[in-house]
Amino acid sequence: MLKSKVLLPSDGSDNSLKAAGYAARLMKTNSDMKLSVLVVVPESSGFKEIDQAMEDKGSEIMNKTVAFFLEDSLKVEKFIEKGDPATIIIQYAERGSYDHIIMGSRGVSELRGASIGSVSHKVIHLANCRVTLVK
Repeated sequence: MLKSKVLLPSDGSDNSLKAAGYAARLMKTNSDMKLSVLVVVPESSGFKEIDQAMEDKGSEIMNKTVAFFLEDSLKVEKFIEKGDPATIIIQYAERGSYDHIIMGSRGVSELRGASIGSVSHKVIHLANCRVTLVK
């Protein structure tokens, strides 16, 4: 199989978790696949309690996402960043020399309570690597 480095952004939505399941199935068939899970939380609000709640939610989303890989003892890297999701995903993909992004096509983010369709749309058009959307 092809050696690949995959970025899996997760926002906790149903489609995002389906993308995690899809990526886990791919990893089982491709032992050379390296995968990183990325959760992006909002920038600091200036309020300690709100910022802590967002960080806690980001950790919860990371744990739910990584559970898909732990079931089969698959190793993944984990990153939690702050900022605009589409911008951070694209920057991570470029800086990390990822050749594939797997993400949910659209859903309701547990962090924002809004549609992420615009995030996946932006990533498709601006990423310099292959993008697979899962719904």
